[in-house]
Amino acid sequence: MKPSKVNLIYYSPTGTSKKVLEGVAKGLGINGVEHIDLTPAEAAGKSHIVPAGELAIFAVPVYSGRVPLVAAQRLKTVKGNGTPAVLIAVYGNRAIEDALIELKDITTEQGFKAIAGASFIGEHSFSNDATPIAVGRPDKEDLEKAKAFGEKVKAKVEEMEKLVEVKIPGNKPYRERNPVPRAPETTAETCTLCGACTEVCPTNAVTMTDKVETVKESCSACSACVKACPTGARIWTNEGVKKAATWLVANYSSRREPEFFL
Repeated sequence: MKPSKVNLIYYSPTGTSKKVLEGVAKGLGINGVEHIDLTPAEAAGKSHIVPAGELAIFAVPVYSGRVPLVAAQRLKTVKGNGTPAVLIAVYGNRAIEDALIELKDITTEQGFKAIAGASFIGEHSFSNDATPIAVGRPDKEDLEKAKAFGEKVKAKVEEMEKLVEVKIPGNKPYRERNPVPRAPETTAETCTLCGACTEVCPTNAVTMTDKVETVKESCSACSACVKACPTGARIWTNEGVKKAATWLVANYSSRREPEFFL
């Protein structure tokens, strides 16, 4: 099979999943690449169809061993028709747990057939100067491996006479989600009201008038606003988040490497 086009489909609030996908696309070397970005809030109201003759590559971050709830909902706006799919989970140096098998289940229900999968490492959303977790990843070495994975996927796709489903790691039932609402806060003294936080929020949880306000119940804890704030005014003060970040540094600082499932 020689796909006519590759579709990069991603939910990537802090940009790590998108970077990995772009690295994979280089290895594929297929003319015709379309981005389907499920990150912006307005993506929830759009729908997409990926025909059988094309290739879909999905990438999502891992939140506590699961596909983020917002991503899971928006993936259901993308339909396939027996379309071959490559699945990628990007995690913050701890573990993918059930995220990849959950991604497979979601995409299968939407009409895709998983033929390959991979896990990559991205800078953790709770990483900061005090608790650095996988800082700067995906780095140059990761992106070289992403390209190599793309080359392997291309070889597999072109050799296949019929689609063969790949075995993906994970458990069912999936681990439970954290139901506790939590959100970053804004330090008024250093906030310049630039609006960067409102622009990057994937759920419109952050609003700005003469101050910045956040609806905790709408926040997905993605930290996009924290990473985007030019003055460092958006910070995590939540004790649970701070405790988790400290635990991650203590137990998961050793470099983890990407894994391929072909």
